[in-house]
Amino acid sequence: MTAFEPGTVPGTAPATVPDHLVNLRDVATAAPGLVPGALLRSDAPRSGDAAPVDVAWPPRTVLDLRDPGESGEPHPLAGTARVVPLPLLDGTAMQGATAPAPVPGLGELYLQMLDGAGAGHLVEAVRLIAVDDAPVLVHCTAGKDRTGVTVALVLALLGVDRAAIVADYERTGPHMSEVLARAAVTANLAVPDAHVLAKLPPELVTAPGWAIETVLDRFDEHGGAEAWFRAHGGSAETLDALRARLVLAG
Repeated sequence: MTAFEPGTVPGTAPATVPDHLVNLRDVATAAPGLVPGALLRSDAPRSGDAAPVDVAWPPRTVLDLRDPGESGEPHPLAGTARVVPLPLLDGTAMQGATAPAPVPGLGELYLQMLDGAGAGHLVEAVRLIAVDDAPVLVHCTAGKDRTGVTVALVLALLGVDRAAIVADYERTGPHMSEVLARAAVTANLAVPDAHVLAKLPPELVTAPGWAIETVLDRFDEHGGAEAWFRAHGGSAETLDALRARLVLAG
């Protein structure tokens, strides 16, 4: 998604930039029966951030879903974690910062991630979440769109019901004010002017449940998340490892 300068969206962005991750949570809080401390999701880390105290930290593996060049600094967790770039949008995230026309609606944007290179990156993200050193942190810029699609896939593969997946996605909504403030400094993107901003779909700066349901509907069209995953190169071994890591025994 594009970055916004604090104050450009009336009533949304605080005057100061928070010095901590504002959209961080343990994915285990999405539903009962999931293993805590194994998988985290967040907005983009920033140098100088205060260490969180309410989740397992620091991560051992970081999946950075941003496009190359989207960050304005070297990854701040590179010294303590293995950082793996997986650019889900393959350049689409850079669009819209200077012109409104190429920006798709949120559902369309999410479906773009389920095809081509994006689908391959999603399958690889699931594999790394299943087998790489934990805790694994998944993030993009806001922790909403690319992160939301990745986490929705993981939760669907684990058998979490639709309502819980949607509710977890929607939990980003109340944090969007602070997310936008941080995105303006963590993303190396041009800041859209008022004319461009006015033409952006409003759902780009909110977390409407219908958007992630677009992804879940696409999985259903393929016969479910597991069928989609296998059709795009995912293995049974990865699914077994994912469930062993993230689902509580018993």
